[in-house]
Amino acid sequence: MSMPFAQRLYILLAILAVIPIGYGLWCLRPRAMKVAAKKPSPPPRKVCSLEEARNYAKSLRTIAAFEERRAWQDDSLASRQAAWLMAKANYAVAQSKVLTDPKAMTDAGKNLLEDTYLMLLRACHQSRQGVVNIQEEGNARLRAFISPIDQTFQTYSLSIPTAYDPAVPWPLIVSMHGHGWFRPFQGHPAPVYSGAFCLSPQGRGATDYKDLGEVDVLAAIDEVLRDYRIDPNRIILTGSSMGGTGSFHIATRYADRFAAIFPIVGNADNQAWTRRWGWNRRFPGRFDDLRLAIQESHTARAYAANLINLPTYILAGAGDVVVPPEHSRNMANLLRAHGATVEYREYPGIGHGGFPKPALDDGLAWACSWNRRQFPPRVFWQASQLRHGKAYWVRFEQLDQPLRPGTVDARAGANNRMTVTTDNLLALSLLRPYTLFTPGQPVHLTIDGVNLVLAADRPWNNWITLRKDPIHGWNLESALPRPQRMKQRGCEGPIQDALLDPFLLVVGTQATDFVMREAWLREAKTFAAEWKRRNGGSCRMILDTQCTQNLMKHYNLILWGGSDDNLISRQLLPEIPLTDIMAPLRADNVDLGAEDLGSMIAYPNVTCAPERLAVIISANSPRAAFQAWGRFGNWFNWGVYDSKKYFDYAVFDARSAIPETMLLIGWFGSDWQVETGKWFRGDAELRRDAIPQGFPPLTTVPSGINNLLLSELMPSRIDQMRGALGFDRGFFGEPLPLADDQPGGIGMRAPCTIEYDLNQQFTQMTAIVAITNPPESEMCLLRRRGEAIRFTVFGDNRKLAETTVNWKTPALPLAADLTGVTKLRLETTPAGGPAWLHMGSAWIAPTLWRNPPCPAAEWVKQQTLQNLYQPTPVD
Repeated sequence: MSMPFAQRLYILLAILAVIPIGYGLWCLRPRAMKVAAKKPSPPPRKVCSLEEARNYAKSLRTIAAFEERRAWQDDSLASRQAAWLMAKANYAVAQSKVLTDPKAMTDAGKNLLEDTYLMLLRACHQSRQGVVNIQEEGNARLRAFISPIDQTFQTYSLSIPTAYDPAVPWPLIVSMHGHGWFRPFQGHPAPVYSGAFCLSPQGRGATDYKDLGEVDVLAAIDEVLRDYRIDPNRIILTGSSMGGTGSFHIATRYADRFAAIFPIVGNADNQAWTRRWGWNRRFPGRFDDLRLAIQESHTARAYAANLINLPTYILAGAGDVVVPPEHSRNMANLLRAHGATVEYREYPGIGHGGFPKPALDDGLAWACSWNRRQFPPRVFWQASQLRHGKAYWVRFEQLDQPLRPGTVDARAGANNRMTVTTDNLLALSLLRPYTLFTPGQPVHLTIDGVNLVLAADRPWNNWITLRKDPIHGWNLESALPRPQRMKQRGCEGPIQDALLDPFLLVVGTQATDFVMREAWLREAKTFAAEWKRRNGGSCRMILDTQCTQNLMKHYNLILWGGSDDNLISRQLLPEIPLTDIMAPLRADNVDLGAEDLGSMIAYPNVTCAPERLAVIISANSPRAAFQAWGRFGNWFNWGVYDSKKYFDYAVFDARSAIPETMLLIGWFGSDWQVETGKWFRGDAELRRDAIPQGFPPLTTVPSGINNLLLSELMPSRIDQMRGALGFDRGFFGEPLPLADDQPGGIGMRAPCTIEYDLNQQFTQMTAIVAITNPPESEMCLLRRRGEAIRFTVFGDNRKLAETTVNWKTPALPLAADLTGVTKLRLETTPAGGPAWLHMGSAWIAPTLWRNPPCPAAEWVKQQTLQNLYQPTPVD
């Protein structure tokens, strides 16, 4: 019997309904199978063995040596790539610690060695084949360039945006690293942004990006501009801590190169240090005006008005005790007062860093929103040196008086009119930007009340130079006589500026006394060693007999030895107004032939290369030459300025240390003459109270003595990072603590290492060790709470004795058994508190004994130092 149609329809619909359900269930089965059959994760990367890591490191060092030679060949892309490859190889070896501390090696370090080696095998081959885009790291790329100043390889880190297309120009963020002393490869890896290049230069380490650091930042920027299509109107400066300091400093010197800056917790105001930490306090006889003029020349706050055309976003933490927020506050307030574009954010719950990410993102986004103002209608500019004297469409050509900044306020008006007011300038140059003045028409200029017409006979981008006549005022330079000799950009002094262009150390060999010849060689080697510590490579050093005319044309010269000791000094000194320099001393009947007298003079090399500087260091004896470079310039505490020679010339003796105790310091006028410059005689009372710098008379240990003061024995090695040792006096020339009861000693500034060759002649050493504070420095709360110095005695690299002093126990006895010791090493190391705040420390009465009066431990127990030495009280 057939089924009714409706029933058959129901059955068919039921079957059709079951089919998709079944299909769905079937589909689930393969998915479950896929999940179940998912392949397991690959096994962890096999890490190479320590022996393999050593082999990789050995191969990388070979690659680095080969690429270094290739980098010297020329200035081609292949040679520049070789410098990059050398930097990558050296970085991998250094970071892995395979050669310095194998026990501290990590798997990451081993992987870095292996990955870098494999990458360089390919990249080196590509570079030799002329490949433009050689293989490099995936994110930030470590690179290097050869500095023309000292021929060292200076590194920088560069990240390239993933979206980079050379068809359009791209922004560049210059991100400057914080303080890391002088270790290499700082700044790597640079931050990575998908929409902008990011450059993080080494900047010579702990320089605050001033002097050499400033030069290297600009050089690194030029390297990136050379290789990629960067928009010159969208270059941003930023950085935290020392990087913030660099943002302020470079911007106030080169504002026309940047679109905006974003400094984070950067120092910018030397007066903030003084108020918070008591640095550079006043004392009777202090050269207040001189010290202020020098300090103002290198603090960003004094040049805040230079930023009126440069947008600035400042970030600070109210709880910052490393860089107090007064630095940022003072800059923000000044910028607002000058009408600059400025944003300031101060976080009450933040110290020296640790800002929330949105705060950092907002600041960077704000800075990146600006374009550079290439030709603003108003240019206000101040500069204390010609190398910083160019801004937008104004350029300084000659300053008037030393120790004062030049100032210009230039404004473009309607109808092709220009108004300029100046101060302390004798010459300047102007452009006539087509965006401000109508091309092809004369510009009517009023400068300091003098009306001139700048003819339209030259292109707008040709500099027009004006000169100031002392009687009639300003005129075109072509209408006035030009001085035969004048300070110019790159050759203006002071002495320190000789190190900002390619230079040579030239060691004198002409002294008839062998000890004098050895003294000059020792001082030049000491300079070179300190240069290598701070700059990652050696500077060039030759003998005076090797210094050719061709070398003199291309290099500034640092001449060790005067006319009696150095051939080149003998050639140059007749052109220097030495009689005028010494006139104030002769008037005061100073014995210019005294054994402890010496001098330093910077002057153009007029006999061969007038655009180059020559610095002549003279001394009447080995005693005067001893530590000559390091003894002078440590006047403002901050490590960036260690041993900086702020002056054009100086005459010193054994009592000289600070400006007030020099025999004479001076600055030539803009025409390189003494009478148009400024000079200062040391304060008679302070010089009378100053302790003369000692000179160890012994080079070897004499026989037949039972005990010997170490201050009488010449060290075999001195490693004083900041300045020079004080023999029988403090680091700053002050009396040593306990001097009445404990004669003799060595003053220093930690960190410091001194070595002596004893040849197993002594069995014991005794000393009193102390932390000290000079009269010019207050004892701030931060120092009193945490400052400490560790003193350690090593014998043949074995630690023999150690103790630590602080402001609760500022002096302690220390003794060590020296039986069988050949090499004695004394170390002082910061052991508490910020290292940059440390002032002085001392080994007092450090004595070597052949037959000591008692065992070392007994001697320590016998010493009673209570109430004998108290630190400088809090003011």
